[in-house]
Amino acid sequence: MNTKTRDFPLYPKEVTNDFLSKCFGESVISFELDTSMTAGGVLADAFRVFNIKYDKVNELPTSCFVKCTKEIPEVVELCLATQVYAKEVYFYSTLIKKVKDVIRVPECYGIFKDENDEECKEFCLVLEDFDQENWMPFDQFDNPMDYEDTSMLMRDLGLFHAACWHEPVTDEPGLGPYKAHWQSLNDNFWDDEGTAWDQVLPKWEEVYGEELLSLVNSDVKETILKINEIYISDNGKVIQESLIEELQKRPRTITHGDARGNNIFKSNDGNTIGIIDWQMWAAGPASNEFSQLWFNSYSLESGMIHKLEELTKVYYTSLTDSNPDIKASYPFDLLMEDTKLIFINMWIQYVGFTLGSIEGYKDPEQEKSKANWREMMKRNMETVHYSGSLEAFKKFISSKGLG
Repeated sequence: MNTKTRDFPLYPKEVTNDFLSKCFGESVISFELDTSMTAGGVLADAFRVFNIKYDKVNELPTSCFVKCTKEIPEVVELCLATQVYAKEVYFYSTLIKKVKDVIRVPECYGIFKDENDEECKEFCLVLEDFDQENWMPFDQFDNPMDYEDTSMLMRDLGLFHAACWHEPVTDEPGLGPYKAHWQSLNDNFWDDEGTAWDQVLPKWEEVYGEELLSLVNSDVKETILKINEIYISDNGKVIQESLIEELQKRPRTITHGDARGNNIFKSNDGNTIGIIDWQMWAAGPASNEFSQLWFNSYSLESGMIHKLEELTKVYYTSLTDSNPDIKASYPFDLLMEDTKLIFINMWIQYVGFTLGSIEGYKDPEQEKSKANWREMMKRNMETVHYSGSLEAFKKFISSKGLG
């Protein structure tokens, strides 16, 4: 598709009064743009439209958030391979009808794509702006969620999952048999050059000037090395496949999949949690929801990882109060075991992410991103250890006769 036939913007400069008028159903006479967050978008480009003025006085939005195809071709190809764009379009066109009454998500003012573009290679979403007058954004480093914030989020996630319980397997994007969103990174842990872990270690030291495992204490280091030993064993690939097969047997629900601190907002009255970025949602076990939340949102010093079971009980109470039948089909202890197993799965994905991105951190302009990733990898390793995930993994392996 070229710009002559495309009737929606992919870039800020293409936004017009006519386009916004089409979105809001009233004539727009002027607006302003804030593109400061565009470079920070990993998978898609996004920018804010504000100071929207209409030719008539009305109660329509005066700002919105526009999300569209990433300008970097390599990123676009990655997103197409994992259905990122098609999944977000499907969420706002279809799934939002099911979830918006139980969890706060941005309103969608417009969805634009070519009707023949099933992959959504070129798309544009016009979304509600969670503006500062009404919402407070969390930040994983500068303004992390505390215990009460996380409790609110857990309760809302319970309502959300209960409303989508027993989501059937279909051919729609994201609704096939369960796999973690970035499962391909796990599948590619082994290649002709060795394992991703073996390749990451020297690259990390080259870029950061320190060993990756020097970020954590000896107990955490030992846990990470034992997980690696399992993955490089003769049964490593079989164990990985068996883990996903086991999780596919669980009751299915819709999970956001990226419910980490930076995607969570709290209303300024303190009563509502809002969640943005619905591009990594997946249908599968409820436990799929929690790895990104715990890996990204809290430092070890916050003490939050030691409240994993306590806060998961808050979630489970909300889930089962909404649908008491869930207790019989998915008991709490099984949810906890599954959560820890998915922590292991996610850790291997982070090894793969690091291998694919670490060369970029040599660029001096990426210094902040480089420092953030260092902290994230430290948190990831600590989360895996202090959650007891290795013990759950060993138990699973033994139960399958693969140890």
